[in-house]
Amino acid sequence: MSSPYAYGGQARAAFQGYWAAPGGSVPVWLLVEDGRLALLAPGQGLSGYVDVFRVPVYQARVSSAAQRITVTVGGTSYPVLARPIGPVVGAALGAAGAAAGLAGAELAHGRATVARAGNLAADASAFSRQGGPALLAALRQSGAPVRRIGYGPLLAIGFAVGLLVVLVVTVVTVAAIT
Repeated sequence: MSSPYAYGGQARAAFQGYWAAPGGSVPVWLLVEDGRLALLAPGQGLSGYVDVFRVPVYQARVSSAAQRITVTVGGTSYPVLARPIGPVVGAALGAAGAAAGLAGAELAHGRATVARAGNLAADASAFSRQGGPALLAALRQSGAPVRRIGYGPLLAIGFAVGLLVVLVVTVVTVAAIT
């Protein structure tokens, strides 16, 4: 699926994912090769794919968070997900867990939390298996500016925000009681 390797002094790698296009998810390839970055989508080309864009890597801004790589070219963003169903499943499990927590169904709340962790693990596995880390490394080697926020910092941010919410609720509750 992906294997960055030296080719004429340039890195090569590919990431197979799903472009979150306006009409829905489209299976695509992000490809870095010979100092150029391309987004290939199914089409009438000889290979069965057509270029959505193909630009020198220095003309693209690349950011990545969790299982998503977003490439911005000419002011247009192209988010590519490793597993497009992941955010939908995560949101649904979060809502189910919150509802179970409010209803006092501790077992259901716990199971929703475990399922959310499994969903995150599936997203991370898909990102790695489909070539995300290799593509980002090849882009960096080719000179593209790449920003990456992995799962660790995202979980830490989520924990900090949750802790802040608990603190605010406690302060408001104590203030209301006194």
